[in-house]
Amino acid sequence: MKALLSQLQSSRNAAISAIAGVLACAFLPPQAFKDVTQEMMALFGLMMAGVLPTMVLTASALRAGNLSVKKLTEYHSALRRQMLVWFGLFLISLCASTFVIIGKMVDWSLPLSTPSLPFVSLPALSFDSIRFINAGIAASASLIVLRAFSVGRGILSLLRLSAEIAVGEAKLRDEERHRVGDSDVAHIAERPDYGKYVDLKH
Repeated sequence: MKALLSQLQSSRNAAISAIAGVLACAFLPPQAFKDVTQEMMALFGLMMAGVLPTMVLTASALRAGNLSVKKLTEYHSALRRQMLVWFGLFLISLCASTFVIIGKMVDWSLPLSTPSLPFVSLPALSFDSIRFINAGIAASASLIVLRAFSVGRGILSLLRLSAEIAVGEAKLRDEERHRVGDSDVAHIAERPDYGKYVDLKH
C-alpha cells in the first residue's frame, strides 16, 4: 500500500512539474528569469549544499542497537527510499542550476528562424528557443517545491530512528548493570557465613 501511494505521489509530482514546464514555455517571456539569475543560483546551490550532508547522515543513521533483524530490514528499506529522495533533490537542483547557467551564457536569448532552402520557399518564422530553458527551470523548481514537503518527513523519520536506537542501547546498558548487580548479590549469597548472626561485644 505504501509503495502504491509513493508511486502515485511521484506520478502526480511529475505531471505537475511537466505542466509547469509547458505553461512556462508557452506564456513566460524569454527573459523572465534574467533579473533573478543570482537569486536562483543561490537557491539551487543552497539546496545542493544542504542535501549532501543529509545524505551522509542518512547513510550512517542505521545501527544495530537493540533492534531485531526484521526491524533492521524495514529501516534499511525506508532509509534507502529516503536516500533516493535526497539524491533526486540533488540531481534536480543540479539540472536547474545548469539551465540557469546556460541561459546566462546566451544572455537569455537564443532565437531560431526558418532556414532558407534553395528550391523551397518556407514561411518566415522565428522562435526564441530560450523558452525551452525557461520550461526546464520552471519544471525543476516546481519539482523541488513538491519534493520539499517530503524533506520534513524524512528528517522526522531520521530523528525517530535515532531515538529508537538510542533507547535500545540505553536499555542494553541498564540490563547489563542489573546483571552485574545480580551477579554481585549472588556471589555474596554463596559465602558460607552469609546469613549468620554476629554477636557484637558491648
